[in-house]
Amino acid sequence: MSMFALLLRPIQARSAVCVGADRYPRIAHERRAVRVPGPPSRQPRPTARCPRGRAGTRRVQAVDARRRRRQKRRIMTEREFSATDAALRTRIKELCVHIPCGQLRGPVPDTPGTYYFRRCWQSCPDEDSPETWQGCDVSRALDLCVICARGTAGGASRWSWLACTDCRAVNAALQSRWGFRPFALGRHSLMNGIGVRGGTSRDVQAAQREQLKEFAESVGSLQNWHDHEYRRLAAKFDPLADIPLRVWQKEWQPGRDASWDAFARLTRR
Repeated sequence: MSMFALLLRPIQARSAVCVGADRYPRIAHERRAVRVPGPPSRQPRPTARCPRGRAGTRRVQAVDARRRRRQKRRIMTEREFSATDAALRTRIKELCVHIPCGQLRGPVPDTPGTYYFRRCWQSCPDEDSPETWQGCDVSRALDLCVICARGTAGGASRWSWLACTDCRAVNAALQSRWGFRPFALGRHSLMNGIGVRGGTSRDVQAAQREQLKEFAESVGSLQNWHDHEYRRLAAKFDPLADIPLRVWQKEWQPGRDASWDAFARLTRR
């Protein structure tokens, strides 16, 4: 061995000790110019391995043409359809009112409230294999209002409204006039301020459970009213047809006057 190699060996050994290549061979790929005293767990980590772009990186949120945050839309999984369901998806090109069952079915339109589900297929119970949207409480983006059956309401979340904007405004106006709320129009009981609160007395919880029971019964009563009102409006059309929602609303225009009329007949029942 040459004299130069003998002189170089101590320098190589000291360098290996400094970067930890001999003592900690598992982190040799994580060497950095800056090293802090202590075990390998305290050494700087690669930026790419840090969660959510920490250690000095910057995340950029993509936006669409309307400067809204771009989100991953619900995509219907590819699967086999029956001949009837396949023909249905070919024939219906827009969201329609299915007259036999009274629900909306077809491709979800691109509106501010349904942007996340646009172009997804919304099914009705009469289909052979109704679509199920993963990660959603309800596989529906829009429904006819439970009061007037003209406007649209609903949504894929449990925190959605059963009534349209106009009917909710009339409900609030009657609450101010009468001193109590006529109808609980939230899909979830907590949206209506109804629930059993923990840490309260047994008497209070018993009263809250009774209120929760009344809410469940009121939802059934509203659905019965909706079925009655829907049949009255649907008599205008072919009983087996799929009527585009725009045609339905052109014949039965939603609005504040229509909501007041529906409330007047509902409260007289």
